[in-house]
Amino acid sequence: MAYTMQINLIGMPQIYNVSFPVGPKMANVRDDVMLVQTLMKLANFTRATPALGPVESSRDIKVDGYFGPQTQRMIVAFEADQKFHRRLFIADGIVEPSPRDGYAKSGVLYKIILMNRAEMDASGGRHPFLPFHPETHPLLRQSLQKGAERPAPTPHF
Repeated sequence: MAYTMQINLIGMPQIYNVSFPVGPKMANVRDDVMLVQTLMKLANFTRATPALGPVESSRDIKVDGYFGPQTQRMIVAFEADQKFHRRLFIADGIVEPSPRDGYAKSGVLYKIILMNRAEMDASGGRHPFLPFHPETHPLLRQSLQKGAERPAPTPHF
């Protein structure tokens, strides 16, 4: 079950985390998949192929909680996008839960941390409001509100 977690990373006092891995042949718990889909949707990156160039935007991902071909393609595209930015992580098509420090034993960041960062950078300040925002899927909102503190309202939300 997706949840809000307080974390000790610079510029990220909290993240939205998965309880179980999301990816091929993984548990793919519905609200964990919804969280991954939502973070990718808000991160707004593009999947490209060598032959055709840009072919799919993460903004178009369907947030339905089911791990299907589109979600799999977009996780791989997210990995490619992050590799382009030289961020260190393991590119295996799987999004795993992160511990409080955000780093694997190998010293690389978990993808869920990078997804939170990408969403935070692209969403224009929406990150702390995700558990309370009316556009967040109701099932995901319910999961994320546990452990989340409602931020003070701002004029643009």
